[in-house]
Amino acid sequence: MNFAAPLTPSTFVVAGGNHVTVQLDRGQSGGLFDVIEVRAAPGGGPPPHRHEFAEWFRVLEGELTFSEQRDEAMCCTRTLSVGASVFVAPWVYHGTLNLSGGVCRFEVIGQPAMMSGYFAEAGVPVAEAASGRVPPGPADLREISSRWGIEFWHGPIDTTPPRSADGGPP
Repeated sequence: MNFAAPLTPSTFVVAGGNHVTVQLDRGQSGGLFDVIEVRAAPGGGPPPHRHEFAEWFRVLEGELTFSEQRDEAMCCTRTLSVGASVFVAPWVYHGTLNLSGGVCRFEVIGQPAMMSGYFAEAGVPVAEAASGRVPPGPADLREISSRWGIEFWHGPIDTTPPRSADGGPP
C-alpha cells in the first residue's frame, strides 16, 4: 500500500471570524475530495450560497442551523446537534449558521475537492491574523468565489430559528 506523507492541517481565519482547518487538502487527495473542520463563533456562518461540489456536514460540538431555499427566500429549516449529519448536493442553495450562544464545530467533506483551494485564498493563516492581517472582504470574496465555482444568494434571508431543534424539518 502506498501512503501519502503525514498530513499537517492548515488553519485559516475567514471573514466573520470563523476558523477553518483544512484537514485534508485537495492536493493530498488528488482533487477527489477535501476535509474541512470549521469552528463557528456564535452568530457565525457564511452567507447562503451554492456551488458545483457536493458537501457532507457532521456536527462535532454545539449546534449548527441550516438554511434552504423556500420559494424566493432562504429560511432556517433544521438545527443539527452533535453527531448529526446532512448531505447537500451540488448547486443547491444552502447556508450554515451558529444561532446558539456557544461555539459550534463541524466537519465538511467536499467532493470534488474545491473547498481547500477556496479557503486558502479567502482566509488568512491564523498566525498572520494574530499579527493584524484581515481576511478578504465582500468585494474580493466575489472574485475568489467565482474562481472556485461558488455563487452567493442575492435574495431575502430569514434567520429565524426553525421551530424544531431535533434535526428535523420545522
